[in-house]
Amino acid sequence: MNSTVLLQAVDIAIPGFRILRPIGEGGMASVFLAVQESLDREVALKIMAPALAANSEFTARFLTEGRITAKLQHQNLVTVYDIGAHSGIYYLAAEYIPGGTLKERITAGGLTTGEILDIAVDVARGLDFAHSKGFVHRDVKPGNILFRLDGSVVLADFGIAKAMDNSSSQTMAGASIGTPDYMSPEQARAEPVDGRSDLYSLGTVLFEMLTGAPPYQAADPFTVALMHVTQPLPQLPADLAWLQPLIERMMSKQQAERYQNGAEFIAAAHKLLASAPEAAGALSRTAAKSANRISSTIQRTRVVNRGEGGKRWLWPAVTATAALAIGLGLWLALRTPPDAPIEELPITQVPTRPIDQLPHPQVDPNTTGIDPVDTNGVRIPKTIEEQYGGDVGTMLAQAEAYKHHAFTSEEDIGRNLHYPPGDNAIDLYKQVLSAQPGNAAAQTGLQDVANFYAKYARIYCGRSLFDACGAQADFGLLAEPADAELLKLKQQAEDGSRGVAPGG
Repeated sequence: MNSTVLLQAVDIAIPGFRILRPIGEGGMASVFLAVQESLDREVALKIMAPALAANSEFTARFLTEGRITAKLQHQNLVTVYDIGAHSGIYYLAAEYIPGGTLKERITAGGLTTGEILDIAVDVARGLDFAHSKGFVHRDVKPGNILFRLDGSVVLADFGIAKAMDNSSSQTMAGASIGTPDYMSPEQARAEPVDGRSDLYSLGTVLFEMLTGAPPYQAADPFTVALMHVTQPLPQLPADLAWLQPLIERMMSKQQAERYQNGAEFIAAAHKLLASAPEAAGALSRTAAKSANRISSTIQRTRVVNRGEGGKRWLWPAVTATAALAIGLGLWLALRTPPDAPIEELPITQVPTRPIDQLPHPQVDPNTTGIDPVDTNGVRIPKTIEEQYGGDVGTMLAQAEAYKHHAFTSEEDIGRNLHYPPGDNAIDLYKQVLSAQPGNAAAQTGLQDVANFYAKYARIYCGRSLFDACGAQADFGLLAEPADAELLKLKQQAEDGSRGVAPGG
């Protein structure tokens, strides 16, 4: 749903704010330019998508984003002014940053080496601060890097950030989110992440700024994520080879071999600029307009690495090959994909009830509406019966909304089809059928989901990615356990994994 549709679909009237116009959209929310009337200042007003407001997990994530970002007051991080809910509409008011995104500048071309390094260093400063406060961003990409009118760089969108020491449901739900083009190997494997994962992502952004394209490219997001785990480190062209050491350290497959924090990267960048013979010629074109920035490093004293005594993180365990395949397969249904849509996704009809009419539970912003936790702080999820009170119409509408969003969204493709347990389309459709055996809409919904996974299973088996094929077939069989095509694809995947010829 785009911002214009959202404006027409929902009567947005948030006390204290006057909406001027839509300025952007994403998988969770639409963003509007608005005026905060009490201070007469322009703000970016982020409004949660109505379809997601029906889900306590999403509302909790949305509210958590605001609280995380509000704690991170830094010149290279976006500033949040207010967050709350009004009449079922969840909103976040943040600093309005009008200078566009790094994605737009890369597309336009013309960034000089000095400007590129300035941008990377500014983002590293913001990340270093966030990490020092215990937060990992986990979605560092050009679309989340913004520019103020003075040219300074701001990292935005902490919507899937996690606390490094947090074991709550926010951490678990967020652990499988990211953007494949910029995803660290450990993130692709669905392993625990820390600040070094963000630095890997920043390395992929640096590579893209320098070359104009992400380091790994393929026809589908699963393969891109797999390439981050298995492929050799990308190589810069010959004229930029002097910057390869930065890429090598930032994008190392092993966390311990990367820069351990943003300060280390910044110090290394300055040291390289002070010592590389190519630096003077490459940066002289921008020294005049960037006199106070990294592009004039060759005339300044090198910065001191304050990170020598900084935080160090433990290595997360390296998973076995099978766990890698399952983790990457799970990613397909949970992670944010690259900006381009995936080929020929099955599109179904809109939900039986319009998305904007789905129920909007009143979640107290002070509690975030998260389900109860046990004595260890682990979330105790509510059953579907507890969440919906046996209301078949509401359960069916939510299932249809999940299916429609998962099939049509370029950013949240596959989300909430089979995961998390008790809050996904498959479980909701099955609960409807339990209450009303023979419900045609629920039966059709389950077949639609099965067809969705069968499509991906066919693609992966066709590319001899048999572990991924089997994982997708398994997901589809959750919806339709007797589906003949899915059973055939599962057998094909098992045979392929063992090196057995089809029918052998």
